[in-house]
Amino acid sequence: MSNSAYREGPRLLLTAPFKPYGVRTRWAEADGMQMELWNNQITREQGVHSMRANFWTFPLYFLAENISVPTTVMDFPSWRAFVRELRKGYTHVGISFIQTNVLKVKRMAEFIRKRFPGVKILLGGHGTMLPDLDRLVPHDSACRGEGIRWLRRYFGEEPGAPIRHPLLHGVARKIVYGFRTRTDDSSILFPGLGCTNRCFFCSTSSLYGGQYVPVLSTGRSMFELCRRIEDTFGIREFAVIDENFLFDPERATELLALMERHGKTYNFAIFSSAQSIRRVGVEFLVRLGVCAVWMGIETQADVFEKLRGIDTRALVNRLQANGISVISSSILFMEHHDADGLNRDIDWAIGHGSDMHQFMQLTPLPGTPLFAHYTAQGRMIANFPYAKMSGQQVLNFAHPHFRSEEARELTRAAFRRKYDRDGPGIINMARTALWGYVRAERNAARRRRLGLGWDAYARSYEPAGEAPVDSYMARRTAMLRRRAAEFRPLLWSAYVFAPNRRTRRKCARLIAAHRRYLGRWSSGDTARSLLLLTTAALEALRIAARRVCGRGELVRQPPTRRMEYRKQEHGPRDSTWNGKERKSRDRGCGHAGRKPSLVAEHAGGLGLTAVRALAAERAAPGRRAGRRRLDGWRRVGRRLLCAVRAGLAFAARDRGAHDRRVGVAAGRLYRDRPGPAAR
Repeated sequence: MSNSAYREGPRLLLTAPFKPYGVRTRWAEADGMQMELWNNQITREQGVHSMRANFWTFPLYFLAENISVPTTVMDFPSWRAFVRELRKGYTHVGISFIQTNVLKVKRMAEFIRKRFPGVKILLGGHGTMLPDLDRLVPHDSACRGEGIRWLRRYFGEEPGAPIRHPLLHGVARKIVYGFRTRTDDSSILFPGLGCTNRCFFCSTSSLYGGQYVPVLSTGRSMFELCRRIEDTFGIREFAVIDENFLFDPERATELLALMERHGKTYNFAIFSSAQSIRRVGVEFLVRLGVCAVWMGIETQADVFEKLRGIDTRALVNRLQANGISVISSSILFMEHHDADGLNRDIDWAIGHGSDMHQFMQLTPLPGTPLFAHYTAQGRMIANFPYAKMSGQQVLNFAHPHFRSEEARELTRAAFRRKYDRDGPGIINMARTALWGYVRAERNAARRRRLGLGWDAYARSYEPAGEAPVDSYMARRTAMLRRRAAEFRPLLWSAYVFAPNRRTRRKCARLIAAHRRYLGRWSSGDTARSLLLLTTAALEALRIAARRVCGRGELVRQPPTRRMEYRKQEHGPRDSTWNGKERKSRDRGCGHAGRKPSLVAEHAGGLGLTAVRALAAERAAPGRRAGRRRLDGWRRVGRRLLCAVRAGLAFAARDRGAHDRRVGVAAGRLYRDRPGPAAR
């Protein structure tokens, strides 16, 4: 790297571990490392019904948004993209990772040390809790805990400055029944980091020392962020990434009061403990707009304080009856589990009838109290590969009743039992959404009849004399109806590819209920249903072909995204590509027809500049279209020139030049060659 980069000040590259994911290599395992939350550990074993989604690496964007150093974010990079980016001259490279990806990070760090020795390597994320990190991964500094203040201190900035929440889409890619759906219809909120429950197995709670670090500490700050996202993207659906969002009920109450005052009916998917849900009440969640809850039920044994004295099955049923989908989770291979006890716990968990359920193996991760306890007892398996600590493969400790290798198949069998009994998770969500709308209509009629009105202080409906007009819940009920109707095109695919007769009957009853409560199917619904049937059939063929060939799970790689922050001369840029397909979006000058909301994403402190540039560009659509055509012809010309040069080199028997130029023309990395500055 050239010395000019240092004279100009620090330049930071923030990156995730490189692709591919879910493919066994020297640096990674296949099972449990697909970078797909749903298919990996929620809708596992559901075949064509399994939802496929990749979520962006959110911490990278938070860090880039909250420092003043010129920063580039590389999310889901391939090895080729990572090496190419390093050649652009950075003073620091930050890598965020989890324990299972440590060998990938080791390769990245060793490459940086060898080819770019002047670059400082910074590590962050759950992977920094590994006890032998210093031996495994060469690095200069590691952040264990909250990263924004740590990175500010590292670069000599004010650590206590207010945290700026970036405007983010949540999903990188989403596929349902083989059809790639919209990824710009939802956003994410980070009200806070960490958790105070201090569960003995929880890596997140241990990473933050059992503390809660607020990012959006008030309901007003959450509401204002929702308004900004709605104004920018036109989005009203939010995933709330917080281990226990309802731990502070006053914040949620203030948020609801502001939504009612301004007539906003946002929808939220949240994480919460059963204890917190019981504290605020289900009626409050419905009014707030919570459409999905992830709740840990863990085990039926009296082990966790957060579940003591709570009938989790009744709570799940009440949530679903009010239109709130429930993703429950439980832990397998705990100390009290023998063969019979494990089967009883699996049946107990399935008996909740939740929309979807996650089975996770008890995994003592480095840095947790459980890991320290088992290490002191000598129960940890020596030299166990970190890449296999995914909670879905084999056990990394000596269990008194199960061998380590047994865990993989027993876990898969638990997912299959849930699937065989309750059917696809996506159909359970469709049923919950429909009955939630029907229940809302009936409850509204009952409240009018009894003269009940909403009491914000009590968080419930109380007698209010004459029947009040609740216009806010009328708008909320209309939104519940629209949400239920969104599932309609999926029903025929679920029926045709149902795994058994029980599921097929459930789908048939749901189709009839849709016709009864939402009316006849429109021609648009029919067309969308036929399209999904076609894509589902193709997806089923892909899955069957891989299984017949012994190639295992169908793995899809997420797209690569490159984001630049604080590069004034060009404006914020977002480049997203996957394989040979590349799409570059300049946030300073949007494409014709693109909404301003999409143009302002990740503006990172240059929002006003981006909006002004967008206005200027919209004033000259013909000039912009002509420039795009010219750029396209230039790309074609460059590719043809590469091909001609490769042919001439081959004719001259210059094999080295031939290989280099063919590699450029085909878009493949032919070798790990440093840039001229590094050499």
